[in-house]
Formats: sequence, structure tokens, C-alpha cells
Amino acid sequence: MNRAARVLTGMAVAVCMLMTAGNALAAQDGPKFKLGVGTYSIIIADDSTTYGGEDEQFFGGALVGTACLTKHVAIRGAFYATEHDDYSDIEINGVDLQLLLGTNFYEGWNLFGGIGAFSETFKVSTAVGGYSVSAEKDLSGAELAFGVGYSWSKVALDYVVTVRDTNDYEDFTGVDHDYAVTGGITLSYIF
Repeated sequence: MNRAARVLTGMAVAVCMLMTAGNALAAQDGPKFKLGVGTYSIIIADDSTTYGGEDEQFFGGALVGTACLTKHVAIRGAFYATEHDDYSDIEINGVDLQLLLGTNFYEGWNLFGGIGAFSETFKVSTAVGGYSVSAEKDLSGAELAFGVGYSWSKVALDYVVTVRDTNDYEDFTGVDHDYAVTGGITLSYIF
């Protein structure tokens, strides 16, 4: 079983345990689910001189859902679609899932952090000599998430940054990447 599958399995077990405990802890009234849209960016840093040492930057949007199990525990997932900043024929589309601990997911200011995993598809589609050429590569790994947000009674605004495991990126490109991070701002409706 690869590392991403182990992380997802561990998170599934933790979610089941938290959901069981969350029923007892959720006696406080508060929002249980947030659904929103936002920005999404990915930066894969490369400071080497092997291939020019340029960072790869992707920008796009995301559909984000957050299930607040308690005032202090939440599960956040995002479906995202991004495009390379310089080459529009290169895209990364995927999903990430995080288990978060925070100061207050219900209402007011919230500082939070957690662990998660991502799974995405790196896709190149271009035309060469009148022929359409396309290639895809699936990438996955673990990530650490950090963020800050504010929730009103029906609307929430969050800024989230993740730091990703770079092993799949390195295997794919053959370059030793210094780090990979994502970031985005999300505006959500609270149910």
C-alpha cells in the first residue's frame, strides 16, 4: 500500500472515531457544514540549476466543503482545477482532504491546522505539427494544512495554506523539488 493510501486509510479511521465522539460533543448549536468556492494555487519550487531552476506555478479555482464535527474539529475537502501560469496547455486538477483542529469552526475567528492528503492529475494537451498530443500523470501524497478564517452566521471566509510531500513530483520530473505549497481563499455558505 503506498503512502497516500495509508494516509487516507488512517484519516478514514480517525474520521469514524471523531464522528462517534463528535455526536456527544456536538451538543453546542453551531454550523455543521460549509460549502464554498474560492481560489486555488499550487507552487512547486525548484531552486536547482539543472532545468533552469524555475518554480512551477498553477492558478485556478476550487469547490470546497467543510464538515464541522464539533466546534474544534472539522473535515475539509476541495475539488480544484488549475492551469500553469506560463503555459496554458498544462493543467493540474485534483482533490485534497484534511482533518483539521481549530479554535472555533462555528462563529467568529478561527485559527486551524491539520493533516491531509491530495490526489491530482497533471495533464498536458498541445498540438504538434497539426496533431493533438496529450499526456497525463496521477500524483498523490500527504500534506500539512494551516489557515485562518472568520465565520459570520451564514457566511465564512477562510485562507488556507498546505505544505505538500514532494516525492511524487520528484519521481515525475526527475528534479529534486525544494517544496510544494498550495494556497487559496474560500467564501462559503454555512448550513
